[in-house]
Amino acid sequence: MKKTKMILLEPVLSKTVHSIVRTTLLLLSLTLTAISMPYVLNWSDHYADHWQNGLSEKWMKTFVQMETSSLAGEGPTELNQLYEDFTLAVSDPSRWLITEGILSNDSTVYAQSSHGSAFPEPFESVPPTEWFLNGEEEDALEPVTELQESPAASVIVPNKVLLYFTHSRESFLPYLPDTKDPNKAHHSKVNITQMGPYLKSAFEKRGVGTVSDQTDIVGNLKDQGLDYYAHAYDESRKVVQAVTATTPGLTYLVDVHRDSARRDITALEHEGKVYARVAFVVGGEHAESDKNLALAKLVHNKMNEIIPGISRDVYLKEGAGTNGKFNQDLSVNSLLLELGGVDNTFEEMQLSADLFAEVLSEIVLEAEAVSQP
Repeated sequence: MKKTKMILLEPVLSKTVHSIVRTTLLLLSLTLTAISMPYVLNWSDHYADHWQNGLSEKWMKTFVQMETSSLAGEGPTELNQLYEDFTLAVSDPSRWLITEGILSNDSTVYAQSSHGSAFPEPFESVPPTEWFLNGEEEDALEPVTELQESPAASVIVPNKVLLYFTHSRESFLPYLPDTKDPNKAHHSKVNITQMGPYLKSAFEKRGVGTVSDQTDIVGNLKDQGLDYYAHAYDESRKVVQAVTATTPGLTYLVDVHRDSARRDITALEHEGKVYARVAFVVGGEHAESDKNLALAKLVHNKMNEIIPGISRDVYLKEGAGTNGKFNQDLSVNSLLLELGGVDNTFEEMQLSADLFAEVLSEIVLEAEAVSQP
């Protein structure tokens, strides 16, 4: 009987010991997580501009759900969503070809709602620090399209819009034949700042006085040996404050960027023409961000009324993994415009720039109680 009893007790004891060990290890893991989390958050904040927006928060949420799911008896929802997203991405081979630049899709027809997820959030291509500071710049093709400023019509309201370029060297793969890596699509001459004179002209043709500041903010950072993204908005803040101090009346502050999203996201065919899709980013970490958000939504909606789907969405950025202000606390009429993406051409961006200038000019002139010419 004793021998039979021992046989019955052995699996019970084994399970009990296993349960105690497992619970102890789980509690130890949770304790270490709680202790280390402040350090992780501080590290994340310090390197916030190096994260794809929202990535750190998403992975931390996934990790916590993985740790607690065994206690709750439920599967980690964030992990399930990541798995579903991955499955969706790899199930369509055409997405691989688009990502590699072998196949392009100029006629994507889905539109983004304020609550949907048809388009990913904008994020910046972060150049490798060593390459940015010490790498040799590759040759770039000059755009064929004329981008020079043209004579303006009579300006009805002078000095209302300031255009500036925080990430001034963001360039485009069609003009960088030797570059395949989107994170290296940066150039000192062929870049997003070339859209400044064109946008200025587009506004002034509609009666809105505009200043286009062509400061090479990224060049300034490089000269100082500073990291590309960690200090970019601090550097552009100095530029904006200097220009607005010497030119009163500049209340519409437009920071122009290009997104890192690929061509299947940033190109739209409409009535036989290919446009560069735009997007708007609003920093939610200052007192009057709601006013910036309202303006961005107004521009977004008006552009989509004219060409459905031309504007991807308005994205509110706050919390870990993002800048949170983007210097938009300097004016309630601040906008961060993502004009196209890394695969767009200047011709495509010009078409969208004209529409953006048309819509924002209408808003400015209406606020000034005057009519467009």
